[in-house]
Amino acid sequence: MGEPPLADRLLQTGKLAFDPDQPEEVRQENRPRFKAIIDGTSTLVLMPVLNLLIQPGRTHPWLRAPLISALASLPLRPRGVQDTIEFILSVHPSSRVGSSEDTSKQAGISYEALNAASRLLCSPPFGMASERWFSGIAPQLLSLLQGQGEPGMDKAAAFIIGFGILGRKQYGAPGMAGWKAFAAPMLSCIDPTITPESTQAAASEEDIITLGAPKILVSSGDVSRSLCNLLTLVTSHPNPGLARRLLKPILLPLWSLASWYDDASIVEITFCKPAREMLKILVQLSPVNEEPVYENCPRPTSYCLSTILDNLLFKGRSGPGKPCWEYASSKDGGIQVQQPDNNPQKDTDIVSNLARIDHGVDKFIAFLGILGSTPDFVTEVSRLFMSLCSKWLSNNDRQIGNPVLSRLEASEDRGDIESRLIEARVMQKLMDTFPDKLISDSKQVLALVCQVLSDFTDASGDHTNSDDAVAVALSLLNMLLTTPSFQISLEDTALDSIQSSLKSISRLGREEISPTAKSLQSLLRFHSTIGGPQVAIPSTSTDQQWEDRKSYSLAMSYLMASDSPPPVRVQGLEILSTLMRANSAVLDIPALLILFTSILQDKEEYIYLRAIQSLIQLSQRHPKAVMKDLIDRYVDPDEEYELDQRLRLGEALLQVIQTSALQFTGETARSVCHGLLFISSRRGYRPKTERAQERRLKSKKKSETEAEEAWGGEVPQLAEDEMSPEDEILAQIVSGWESKRGTEDVRIRASALSILGSVLESNLGGIDPSTTSAAIDMSIHILTLEPELQRAILRRAAILLIMDFIRALEAARSEGRSLGFGFVGQSLDNVTRVLEYVKDTDSDGLVRQHAKDVVESLQAWQMNSLFASRAEPQTEIQELSGLHIRPGGGSRESRMTPRIEEIE
Repeated sequence: MGEPPLADRLLQTGKLAFDPDQPEEVRQENRPRFKAIIDGTSTLVLMPVLNLLIQPGRTHPWLRAPLISALASLPLRPRGVQDTIEFILSVHPSSRVGSSEDTSKQAGISYEALNAASRLLCSPPFGMASERWFSGIAPQLLSLLQGQGEPGMDKAAAFIIGFGILGRKQYGAPGMAGWKAFAAPMLSCIDPTITPESTQAAASEEDIITLGAPKILVSSGDVSRSLCNLLTLVTSHPNPGLARRLLKPILLPLWSLASWYDDASIVEITFCKPAREMLKILVQLSPVNEEPVYENCPRPTSYCLSTILDNLLFKGRSGPGKPCWEYASSKDGGIQVQQPDNNPQKDTDIVSNLARIDHGVDKFIAFLGILGSTPDFVTEVSRLFMSLCSKWLSNNDRQIGNPVLSRLEASEDRGDIESRLIEARVMQKLMDTFPDKLISDSKQVLALVCQVLSDFTDASGDHTNSDDAVAVALSLLNMLLTTPSFQISLEDTALDSIQSSLKSISRLGREEISPTAKSLQSLLRFHSTIGGPQVAIPSTSTDQQWEDRKSYSLAMSYLMASDSPPPVRVQGLEILSTLMRANSAVLDIPALLILFTSILQDKEEYIYLRAIQSLIQLSQRHPKAVMKDLIDRYVDPDEEYELDQRLRLGEALLQVIQTSALQFTGETARSVCHGLLFISSRRGYRPKTERAQERRLKSKKKSETEAEEAWGGEVPQLAEDEMSPEDEILAQIVSGWESKRGTEDVRIRASALSILGSVLESNLGGIDPSTTSAAIDMSIHILTLEPELQRAILRRAAILLIMDFIRALEAARSEGRSLGFGFVGQSLDNVTRVLEYVKDTDSDGLVRQHAKDVVESLQAWQMNSLFASRAEPQTEIQELSGLHIRPGGGSRESRMTPRIEEIE
């Protein structure tokens, strides 16, 4: 006789181990046996059994608590996290039925299923400390993040870590349990000063120290592994805030790794490339929002670029009270973190550092070239160049009346030779590499040139030390005047001062600057002559439009680039959302509609859900244009979209209509409803789909024929796992959903019916009666003419449409609104008769239940219709008891001739 089922053994042993009616000796004896059954059963076998037993009413309360505790502890087992995720994905309704176009395993992982897995794994069990819980599941999740699990598990692990743990303030804030278990280990391997306690503890545990060799704090393998994990985490979720929070503390370490002097292939692939990608993401997510300190001063560069330039030769950190460390080449050819030696003569010779300076400048310019593909960073190159020019000119042994402030100024003295040399090299490289991108704002250039020339002409005595500064200023002016887009306007008040200064400098007779000043004076006069009439342009609106246009271009570049990671794409959507909230005039509505609908085709669910929010926001100002565009794409007459993409378009259309229900009237409502009726009916014909089906069928028959010829007869079928009757029915239903002979897919028809029902309920008064009648008639025909098992979801949607119509009628009756139509006479009898028949005979249980609910709702609506509506509250006395007097009421004659009655 075989062993009893697992559920029976758990119940029997659990009764002996936890039943209060059992003697204490019996309970003490059977608790180890109960634990042995739990520990000796695999996670995948135990999880569904425990999940069944803990349901309310299945077991006694004294046994349910130990079962819940055992179930909650399963993820802490070896491979327990992956088994838990796979179990949730297998039982979640959204993952059981995949698209017919994509049958891969990863295609079944839906956003809802990941949410369910995240909620389970991100909440510590009752009575367990969060530190113990997260430290127990962290190694498994990080292993899955590295791709060491089944296909699709890296995506699930990134979602759980990024959204469920680090995305929640309760666990993911710096210093909390989730941060310590997931973020801190990765960041400390890149920068040990982020978690100095762990570094000091590791150093104290080291017993053997090799004299003369540097102390290794983090091995090259740990550094590369942390870079890989961090890059996967950052690029696998769309949260820009979390990406900034993870990457900003390691900005300089990322730059040091991205600009490493060793160009070996293993270093480039394992260290430099991941660091460069994360550095690019951080710069893209950190736009410049600071305003200039004073009018026409150089705008500040981004925090990331200015910080990198201030620390271009960064190799490590050192500070009082903190562990010192630096990057160094390891014996295996990688990059490790080690403790620096205490040689005070190291890196003090500037001549020996020239090669490092040149390498760092080249890497910095190359990194700017990578960023130069976006509109915002073309402006960044100009801002950086102007900031360097202003800083270099202000430090040229001169006293300037109005100091030019720059974000590039560090907290310490930057007048040393090495810093000046780096800045000079960067300026030279910028002029050589980006000659056409150095000037984006003429007012900043004119203000700086005017200041330098005025200080030069106002100064007395020897001008020798200022000749270099004047030469640079004249070069900037020449670049500006030779720019084709430069125009003179009344706003350029600095031009008069510049002309006067050029006239004075040209008379000095200096060989280096006087001839140039004379030539620029003639060129400036030439510009004034051919420039036409000078017109003053309001600066406020123009500047705002220029900023909006730049933000719009930046957002479009983030969204249109093929290599943009999810957080950068979401950042682009956020920028567009800000412009839509401000009702900016630079928005191109048709282009935005095309963009948002194209994003709906993104395979990442949280990306296209964010696009739906953007469509809803756009529809608040342009509801008719958005609805018309969505219904045209949803109908898809040219067959350009796949089924999943059309379903997403339908979801977006539904939410837009619900948000703008009052605008859903007239021609817009008519066209949308007609499109929904066309899709949900059986009239749809898709010739391209039919031809594709015929090609697939011919290819399948050809393959079968070739296999039979090669086998010499009928090909034997390999034994497959036996399916339960329920699974066989489900497989038949799914196989019947796809369109046959070019007809519409059952799923898209059910989607259109559901949207149409929601439309009827949300704004029935805005839809003409003929459209409403057609929708009801079509639902009745679906219930009677399509009784197949595969059409069950279609019949459910048809019955729910009738329910939505009844709800709309009841809402209008209770509010006292007259719609001019409803269920009456023969139509009411026909609908009732069909619903009664479906309630008793349909093959789908849910359809029968829906039919029963609709019949009851219809009867209730009939009874309510017999009573007058009480939409308007009674606010005054209508009649006094015992008297035929209506104070304030009645006709005009009754008010003029009141009757007086005598009572006892």
